[in-house]
Amino acid sequence: MKQTEKKLQDYLDSAYVMSHSYSTVASYRLAINNQNKTGFRNYLQQEYNIDELKFVEQTKQEKFDPIAVLRDFVVFLDKQDYKSQTIKSRLAAVKGYLRFLGLKIYTEDCKHIIKIPKGIREPEVALTKELILRVLRNVPQRVQTVVLVLSSSGMRIGELVQLQLFDIDFTTTPTTIRLPGKITKTRVARETFITQEATNALKDYLSITLKWNERQDNSHLNDVIIFGRDPNTIRKSKAKLQQPAHLSAEGSLIRQLQFYIKKIPDLDRKNPNGFRIIHFHALRKFFRTTVGNVSGRDFAEALIGHQFYMSTYYQLPDEKKREMYLAVEPHLTISDFEKVEKNIAKISHENYQLNEKFNDLLSYLRANKIEVKL
Repeated sequence: MKQTEKKLQDYLDSAYVMSHSYSTVASYRLAINNQNKTGFRNYLQQEYNIDELKFVEQTKQEKFDPIAVLRDFVVFLDKQDYKSQTIKSRLAAVKGYLRFLGLKIYTEDCKHIIKIPKGIREPEVALTKELILRVLRNVPQRVQTVVLVLSSSGMRIGELVQLQLFDIDFTTTPTTIRLPGKITKTRVARETFITQEATNALKDYLSITLKWNERQDNSHLNDVIIFGRDPNTIRKSKAKLQQPAHLSAEGSLIRQLQFYIKKIPDLDRKNPNGFRIIHFHALRKFFRTTVGNVSGRDFAEALIGHQFYMSTYYQLPDEKKREMYLAVEPHLTISDFEKVEKNIAKISHENYQLNEKFNDLLSYLRANKIEVKL
């Protein structure tokens, strides 16, 4: 292995230790050695005919101004039409790599000299129950189950594909999903819930794929990855086999969803930013918005795993958490949602009428000085 490759691999290994994220490692590698010739190593080779090790060595000899070179690298990426967020993440990866190689890069100097182009933000088309229902009608059972579980739990797709049967508690109402810290993006354990609709779909899926039986002991399945890679879609290539199992499963599910969405032009639409309207992360946004509107922002943010809100969430008794989720459940139910929403409206109206009558009665009792213990 060349010295440059060894140094890069050592840096990527240290990055993985910090994040435990293969996607982070992959993005760092792209920032430094991109096959499309836009990585920092490629840039140094094109502009100065040196690699990063020689660049560090010569910079220490004051032959280069590292901040100026990084500034020019940002300009280079901008000319390649990379988006603002991509440029920002690549610059961070390269700065970290140069520090790893022993070069001092001061953040304040970077802020004053290196200017990142402002990102263009366009409004996204929000997922609706109508759209989700159409998706459910056009995808196989495996993807149906994934869509229902994600839209009713707020989980990330990367967390879902690492779930084991042991993590799911069907004995509670609503069904509880416990996410161990080792599979969450933030490395912090948390709990979330799924609707009865998603519970039924998940039970059917488990029965068919794992021979799970609700009336029998299923402890022998506890360690099974529920949404592991579909064996029917595994490609016999070394590159694929070397990929971590959960990333392989995640990629497989993403491709499956896209395959069926592309068949229906009305569903295969894109936002102004170029991303598809229907994708797994959009289900997480649907969950966040729906729960936030009904039970408040803090509860929604805690369920999806935003760490700042979780300390408040975990002070709530378990019964209160379940009660708050059950209040949201009708709004997260996709099938027959029109009927469900009509029932909600009817119940709300009847509740309003009862409150009005109750207040009238209280006013009458007080007016006639009749004491009532409430």
